[in-house]
Amino acid sequence: MTEALQVPTHLTVENADFSKALGFIDGAVVPLAEAKISVRDLGLMYADMTYDVVHTWKGGFFRLEDHLDRFFASMQGLRLDAGMDRAAMRAVLMDLVRRSGLPDTLVYFACTRGQAVPGSRDPTLSRNNFFATVTPLVLRGQPEEMARGKDAMLVRDIRRIPGSAVNPVWKNSHWGDFIRATFVAKDAGFDTPILLATDGLVAEAPGFNIVAVIDGGLVSPDSGVLEGISCRTMFEIAAELGIPARYGALTPEALLGAEEAFLTATSCGLFPVTRIDGTPIGAGVPGPITTRLLNTYYRKKNAGWHITPVTATDKD
Repeated sequence: MTEALQVPTHLTVENADFSKALGFIDGAVVPLAEAKISVRDLGLMYADMTYDVVHTWKGGFFRLEDHLDRFFASMQGLRLDAGMDRAAMRAVLMDLVRRSGLPDTLVYFACTRGQAVPGSRDPTLSRNNFFATVTPLVLRGQPEEMARGKDAMLVRDIRRIPGSAVNPVWKNSHWGDFIRATFVAKDAGFDTPILLATDGLVAEAPGFNIVAVIDGGLVSPDSGVLEGISCRTMFEIAAELGIPARYGALTPEALLGAEEAFLTATSCGLFPVTRIDGTPIGAGVPGPITTRLLNTYYRKKNAGWHITPVTATDKD
């Protein structure tokens, strides 16, 4: 009997209590509506910033240390300084979630360049700015959407920003290509775009890594994309289940001919892709490997896998 896709039903907009959402800005915790940055911040003006998004599950952070690893690597690559060390940042994020009282959340944290010194465009003179927010976790992909899967479009005329210009490993907000491609896909009646790299290979989707199931194993692009923590999570689960998984070149033709496909992201774990360019992927429904991965992901999280309780003592 085929395993059924198990998706939580309670993480909806209707059930989310946004009155408990909070922000951390200028060293203080405030209601989310009061968390503001200057319109002159270079993060807003020029996308000169980095950010990350981690989620909490039943009162604990999922893979917090991995997200902090990536955030500090991104800050180093982009020459940003949050003005606090890892332990202090961990404490800020813990405190923010604790004060919200929300068990299942999305925690967004960012470091921007800050405001330019008057009369100068020298970024080395700016005082960088760190802020964070906590909001209720609303699954990007409710049960009926997950069961249907994404109907994606390979957008071939808008290529992903090359890594030589904007290093995708440093998580950034240079989403001009993603936004343009999203309008193209939506205008054509599709759910989401999948972008190609400048060399014509499959890259990524807006906020998602792409994974194809080919010859019974997982394949995800190995360059020109964000090194997704959710993608890594699915690869780790695949290893436990005896499913081969590798990073490598993924051509559009291989993706279109895949047995299954899915997208990975913090806000949903994975999201099945059941059609691309109007053509069914496999049987046109979430496949057995996709289903096993997602169901195992929830079972393991419920058992405390990679979970750091919010009440934990903050020590390196």
